[in-house]
Parts: sequence; C-alpha cells; structure tokens
Amino acid sequence: MRKKYVCLFISTIFIITIISEAYAFPVDIENIEKNHLGTVAYSPFLTYNSFNRKNDEIIDIIQNINEPLYLSYLENITDFGTRVTGTPSCYNAGTYLYTEFQNMGLAVRYQDWNNGGYQDRNIEATLPGVDETSDEIYIIFGHFDTVSNCPGADDDASGVAAVLTAAYLLNQYSFNHTIRFVAFSGEEQWMLGSYKYVEEAVQNGDNIAAVLNDDMIGYALTQDQGNKIKVYDKTTTPRWVTNCTINISQQYSDQIGLTVIPSGPTASDQLPFWDAGFEGIFYHEYKFNDYYHEPDDTIAHMNISYAIKCSRLSIATLAALAEIVSSSNDPPETPDKPVGPSDGEIGVEYTFTTQTVDHDSQQIYYLWYWGNEIGEWMGPYDSGETVQAGHTWTVPGTYDILVKAKDTEDAISEWSEPLTIMIAGAPIIEIGEITGGFGVYAEIKNTGSGDAMNVEWKITLNGLVFFGKEKTGTFTKILPGFKPTAQTGLIFGIGPVDILVLAEADGLNPVEKQVSAFVLGPFVSRVR
Repeated sequence: MRKKYVCLFISTIFIITIISEAYAFPVDIENIEKNHLGTVAYSPFLTYNSFNRKNDEIIDIIQNINEPLYLSYLENITDFGTRVTGTPSCYNAGTYLYTEFQNMGLAVRYQDWNNGGYQDRNIEATLPGVDETSDEIYIIFGHFDTVSNCPGADDDASGVAAVLTAAYLLNQYSFNHTIRFVAFSGEEQWMLGSYKYVEEAVQNGDNIAAVLNDDMIGYALTQDQGNKIKVYDKTTTPRWVTNCTINISQQYSDQIGLTVIPSGPTASDQLPFWDAGFEGIFYHEYKFNDYYHEPDDTIAHMNISYAIKCSRLSIATLAALAEIVSSSNDPPETPDKPVGPSDGEIGVEYTFTTQTVDHDSQQIYYLWYWGNEIGEWMGPYDSGETVQAGHTWTVPGTYDILVKAKDTEDAISEWSEPLTIMIAGAPIIEIGEITGGFGVYAEIKNTGSGDAMNVEWKITLNGLVFFGKEKTGTFTKILPGFKPTAQTGLIFGIGPVDILVLAEADGLNPVEKQVSAFVLGPFVSRVR
C-alpha cells in the first residue's frame, strides 16, 4: 500500500509539472527581469530595420495613442453592457464595431460562425499591404463578448478598444504587408469564434505571419504593476514575436514605459492560431484583475493610463512587423466612385470602371474591394486613365464596391465612395407534382434564390388522345419559393398515356419530368 501511495504522489507531481509547462502558470519572473536580453530571434518574415533603430512614423503613432481616443472606444463598447455570445447586446456591439471600421474607410466584413451550440459573428477589417510580392498577414485582435452579469470593461473591451485605436491610426499610413483588425465573439465559451476564424484562414491558405492578442490590458494598482506587462507565447522559451515586442519596448521606452515579462503559454484567442501552427503572442496585464468575471469589471476599476501604455506596445509592434512605409510624396487623388451596374445575379461577371490622377507620378496602381473580398493591386496605369475591373459574386446579397489607388512610391489614397450592387440569387426550375382530374396539372417550381424569367412550359400526352394532346404556355416570372401550376385544359382520349412536362427559363437549361396515367374521356387518373 505504501508503494501505491508513493507512486500516486510521484504521478501527481509529474502531472502538475506537465500542466504548468503547458499553460505557463507562473514562471521565474524575477530571473527573467534580470537576465532577459530581448534579442530579436530569427524569423523568415523579418527583413525590416524598425527593430534595429527608431522610426519617426512609429513614434508619431505611439504619441497619438492617447486617452481621448482610446477612452471613447472603451466607453462605447461598455455602453452595450453585458455582451454574452449570441445575445442581442453582443450582436449590437458587433454592429457598432463593423460601423466604426467602415467609417474609417477600411474593407470590413462579418464572419458568421456556428460552433458548440452557439451562433455569432466575428468582425474583420483589412488594411492591404502595398508590397505586391508579399502575401504576409499580421493580425491584431481582442474579444468583445463577456460572461453573464459582467460589463467586461477590462475583459475584454480594453483589448477591443486597442484594436479600434490601431485601426484608426494605422489606416493613415502605408505598410508593406497586410494588416487585419479583428474582434472575436465566443471567447468566453473557449474561443469558439477564433477557432472558426482560424479554420477558414487555413482553408483559404492565408499566410498569417504573426498575431497579436490584446486581452485584459487595463488593470494596475501600483506604479510597479503599471510598468510591467506579461506576454504569453506558445512555448516557455520566448519565440521571435515575443523578442520583437521586447525590442520595441526597449527602443521606444521613453514613449511606452513598459517592461515585457515573457510568461510562457496560456489560453486565449491566440490559442487556435498556435494550434494551427501560426506564431503569435498574448498581451496581458501584469496584475490579474481582482474583478475578473464580476459585475465590478468596470471602467472605474481600470487604470486607463496603463491600458494606453499596453496599447502603445502592441500597436507599435504591429507597425514594425507589418513594415511601415516612409514616404514624403503625396498619394494619388481619391479615385472616382466606381461606375457599373447596381444590380445583378450570382455567377455573372460584371465590369466596373474608375480613374484618378497623381500629381507626383505618371503611374498608378488600383486596388478593388468587392464587398466580400479584396482583390490584388492592378497596374500600372497612366495617371488619369480610365481603368476597369471585373468581379463575379457567388452569394446573393448587397455589396459595397470601393477602390483605392497608390503611386510608384507606395503612397496610398483614401477609398473611393462606394457603389452598392444588389446581387440576386440564381433561379432553379424544377417540375413538381403532376396530377390528373379533368385535364393534367403540373407544378413549375422555382427552388432557387433568384427570379426565374420567361418560363416556357409544355405538356404532351402520348397515347390515344383525340383532343388536347399538347398544351404550351409561359409564366413571365416565378419568384423564389413559388410553384404556379401549368394545365392542359379540356382533353379527350381513352386508355393509358405517357405525360411529358417540359419547362425552360431565361438563362437556364430545360428540365423535364415524365409520368404515366390513364385517360377515360375528359378524365385523367392513376397518375404515377
């Protein structure tokens, strides 16, 4: 029995050790603070010298991360109150975030998801990179959902406010690589929204170089706590993204004023990215919030100055990773509002035109946003030349089409005014139920999502039919879900017959259905 207890004790110690390694519960912070050098580790993505010297544009960005800007976003988010995933308040908060990104002129979309019995949506805004040879994507995110009975000021309106602040400021600059600003729902149910986001990214083959997660970055009670920030990574040994942010904290120490404490792995919305093999880090306050998941997680219990410092670190790191482009020349004028159709159908390519001028350059490139995806830079074109681009939608809906321009020195214009196009679904014509009686009756169904136009039909009876052997007609329009009835009218015959019903609509292949029946005078029976 004693041996069993000894084995059980040893096993317990082993399991605790493994769990501690896996989830980064306390590491030797004092030793790290004294000995970590913050040297940038090798990354296949890093080629930029912002990690070796200060950058004036990054300093400008840091200095513009201030309390009026950050606090306005924080207050707007918390005004929605408790934001439990799948509830109206969470939905309304998502709509607010979408609108804010849209008002900044960013390409924005909802990503609807269904996971673990919950349904909600993530919000993603994109700032395209100007380097046409790069497909690298850098993402900054937080989560806007909360647990019940908790306003979630620190967890995690603090992080989402940082994401909005990043979007507002970085949109005023150009970067070599693409940046995405994402707000997740479903984090409190174990990262449901971010898991679906990563699943889609993997399916799309997105080259996500690194992710930065701001989750709970606004709680500090003392000056010492307010000068430190924990950074979680996928291993206990800091990887290259952690080392990059350490370097940024040191280079811009006068503007940021934080010491980075590498803290190993733990769970939040960056976890699905780690699981998929992507690199990334999780910024978290040094002192864990005493009001975590409680009604008193309010702005009043936050340290806004500390939240701004944490935001400065993550946003400056993002700007350096995405390679901010220094430029002294003026960008092209904002392109004209796209010209093209305002309605259409799925599966059809539509063409749109625009133009702009650049007073510093003779060559211009254009980037189109189709309401559901961003294209690639097209060009070069001559300044003032009218250009065109085509796109095909595969899902019905209303889409805003925008276009922006850049010159040969990568100075980027604002997005144009949007052209809204309504894309209807495609009709699908089927022959429904065929019945008898005094004549033949056949349902012509539209099971698609678009109007079926000029639907021509024909009913033919093959057998001993003396009168009414063939009947034709046309339905001018069949709406989705409707099934008008074609009918022969009066017939006269005797004996078994084969009934063939044909239907054909504009742009669709003909469909047919055949049944057998028995005719006795004007009456049709035994249809099957």
